[in-house]
Amino acid sequence: MSSVELKDPIKSSRLFLIGAGFSLDAVIPLTNDLFKLSMYNFSLDFPNVYKRIINIAKTCFSIDGDIDFSNLSFANFCTFLEYKELREFAGGERWSENGSREKLSFKYFLSKTISDYTPEKEFIPEIYLEFVDQLDNKDIILTFNWDCLLEIALERVGKKYTYKYNGEGIKIFKMHGSINWRLGQPNDLGRPIKDDFLGWQSMGLSDDLMPKEIYYSKKLLNPHVWSNYTCLGEVEPFIILPGYGKAFDVRNVAHFWYKPEYVFALTHDVFIIGLSLSHDDFFIRSFFLDNMTSLNSFTGYEDRRIYIINPSQDAKYNYGYILETDYTFLLNEGFSKKHINLMKERRT
Repeated sequence: MSSVELKDPIKSSRLFLIGAGFSLDAVIPLTNDLFKLSMYNFSLDFPNVYKRIINIAKTCFSIDGDIDFSNLSFANFCTFLEYKELREFAGGERWSENGSREKLSFKYFLSKTISDYTPEKEFIPEIYLEFVDQLDNKDIILTFNWDCLLEIALERVGKKYTYKYNGEGIKIFKMHGSINWRLGQPNDLGRPIKDDFLGWQSMGLSDDLMPKEIYYSKKLLNPHVWSNYTCLGEVEPFIILPGYGKAFDVRNVAHFWYKPEYVFALTHDVFIIGLSLSHDDFFIRSFFLDNMTSLNSFTGYEDRRIYIINPSQDAKYNYGYILETDYTFLLNEGFSKKHINLMKERRT
């Protein structure tokens, strides 16, 4: 294949990196609100384990009285929760090989709360429908979000998507896991499930030397389905929590983090939407440091551009080392239809 023949498909392929700011118009709770809402649901539905979580939180934040989770550091709590699991792991006391009872329960209520607040297919805001409508099978999305907003929007407009590199449809790689995923063979408290109502599908990662298979269910895109399942059962969401314990869980999706330069090499424009790139998230920052500064050298395509869409006052500082290049542009504003029009214009 000649260089011209290679460049033509690359020119029409794009890479989207998506963070929490992308979901703002869908009113999915951000970290502090999500923390508070999830703990409230936890207290109502699973009070016995919730008491243990409260004791962990009180120790973590040195609090004696009532706790207002909206004013506490979510990442610090997740780090301390990981420390507590480490102690159990050393003594062989973990609930399962996937984690402690407290951490798995916490992930469940975070995921269930996200599902509760994610718009159903009929009520997806127009901006997301317009965004997915202009995507095609040559586009690749790397998202650091746990929610399934993209999947629901794609189903609404009738477009196929896949979580697999070799799958059919728009590729969605969820670097931090997803609320509709689970790690390991579907089971209910260690027992085989009798009826696979959720239609679990293998992602095929274990074929590529990953230690454990990940399964996903499209049925869990529907928030009403969650009411049929309880914590610590068949629905055991695989989401990767922030904090310094992140390295343990992220190994299960190392497939997505391995040699991402191939993704950059086969795409043209890059759009980074609502990704904070905070200094305490060392994995995401390392990902950018390792790949973004040499982006233009992968294909030598002179017209390639990076657009960073982020309204934060810290965006210029956080993305400083990328903005030094002459092909990177910071659009210091919230994601809007104007940016979708830019995506369309750049493609023509």
